[in-house]
Amino acid sequence: MTQLRTNILLAMLGILAVAVQIISTRWGLIGDFAGGLLCGLIVLGGMRVLALEIEHAFLPPLVAGGASLLGLGFGIVGSNVTYPGVSWVAPLLAALPTGALALKIGLRGATCQLCRARLRRLLSFSCPRCHLIACENCWEFERGRCRLCETNQVPLFPLEFSWWQERFGSQTDSGRCVLCLRTADGKVAHWPCADCGHSQCRSCWDDYNGQCSRCGWTIPGLPTDVSEFVGAGARRVKN
Repeated sequence: MTQLRTNILLAMLGILAVAVQIISTRWGLIGDFAGGLLCGLIVLGGMRVLALEIEHAFLPPLVAGGASLLGLGFGIVGSNVTYPGVSWVAPLLAALPTGALALKIGLRGATCQLCRARLRRLLSFSCPRCHLIACENCWEFERGRCRLCETNQVPLFPLEFSWWQERFGSQTDSGRCVLCLRTADGKVAHWPCADCGHSQCRSCWDDYNGQCSRCGWTIPGLPTDVSEFVGAGARRVKN
């Protein structure tokens, strides 16, 4: 799930919470407090049901509290009833459920997204292939990727032919890959190194993080999070 979609779903939960708070204002002070608490539970429950992975822990309490505040304001403005000032405690009640979760996460500290180990005393890495945070025990140092991507052979680069053609020009239609020795048979594209001319198949270019195993030349224009791990584990092959 992309972060944009996550934020949209969180905003929809906030809108639902606003509606609940507006309706609850009809029952006076008790309704205000109950509505505030329901706002927090709606956001918290919705996050769990939809399995939302929020990047910033402070965002859910902010959404819940803001939704309660907005709903309370609309409810009071649209009513002729005078509400006591203590009613404005409702947004604080709304922020309690998700705030408690955020506090728990903060006290526990960040965890590895693969094994859930705490990262307080461990090295951590952002995998350029899946973008998960992996601890040193789940990181393949010689491969520049997390254990999950290594196991599932998650590709680093796009499969679109135009992406490769833009960086290499013409592909090689003869010879063998210098790494896996696969023949350029038209089923898998082979691309020559711009420096030494030795060709590697698309899979081996990807497996070596975009680096030539012969001379160390790298594919130009790599993103920063990818170029950090270029050459990781590249075992040079002598001519």
